[in-house]
Amino acid sequence: MIDIRKLEVFLKVYETRSFSKASTILHLSQPTITLHIKDLEDSLGVSLFNRHTRKVVPSKAGRILYNYGKEIINTLKQMQKELEILKDASGGYIEIGGSTIPGQYILPKVIKDFKEKHPGISVFLKVKDSKEVFEKVLEGEFDLGMIGAVFSDKRVSFKPCYEDEIILIGPPDYPEEEVTVGKLKEFPIIKREEGSGTWKTVVEALDRAGLDVLKLKVVGEMGSTEAIKEAVKAGLGFGFISSLAVELELKLKLIKRVKITDVEIKRNFYLIYLKNKALMPAEKKFIEFLKNHG
Repeated sequence: MIDIRKLEVFLKVYETRSFSKASTILHLSQPTITLHIKDLEDSLGVSLFNRHTRKVVPSKAGRILYNYGKEIINTLKQMQKELEILKDASGGYIEIGGSTIPGQYILPKVIKDFKEKHPGISVFLKVKDSKEVFEKVLEGEFDLGMIGAVFSDKRVSFKPCYEDEIILIGPPDYPEEEVTVGKLKEFPIIKREEGSGTWKTVVEALDRAGLDVLKLKVVGEMGSTEAIKEAVKAGLGFGFISSLAVELELKLKLIKRVKITDVEIKRNFYLIYLKNKALMPAEKKFIEFLKNHG
């Protein structure tokens, strides 16, 4: 029999490609991590990682174990959640992934209000970029997700739940109030990373307006909304950002909104979940609550 704890250690080493990173995440010493991997290899009779290189490289056996191991862990988590329901009909457990804007500016308030109505249900929020949230819902690691981009996959249900406007922001001393979309080619642009739903929406909107984003003068790429705001405040350039994320900064005049006269960039945020998954009562309650949340 495989030791589940040792399997979880293996999965984390596999995903991080690092014994030391897995050690930090799991709050175990590195020698303990190494021992768990060795015990697992001894019990299975195979090597899970190639040790003739400095990097942590999974062997073929390691890749096979990872695919089955993820499924085993997700099945156990689902079983535990279903058993929790039997213990307390008013309880439950939800893991929800939120992309940057919903995860920071929408879901915390939604979850607070939801918990007031359903105190017995535990809700755990993890913030990733849109692509990561989508992938983790697809893998069964997240029960639900809220993201600002649609990915083409018939296995996942996308339900629009909030509307958002993406605006162009610049330094507070920029003299112009409005610009045309064509003038953006002259601006130093700070963009979000490629997995960002915000940047995906911007690219699609500018493309519809006739501007090839490859012609933009990109001076930096940031991995978070906060980094974009700080870069703009520091005078590095201009950035596209959700209006939800800059309400305070605009009020304090730390940054300036520059209106693009010939294009409006709006998007929906979507609640996502697997279509063929039997939703647990707690998940159904959260989805219904979200429909009526104002």
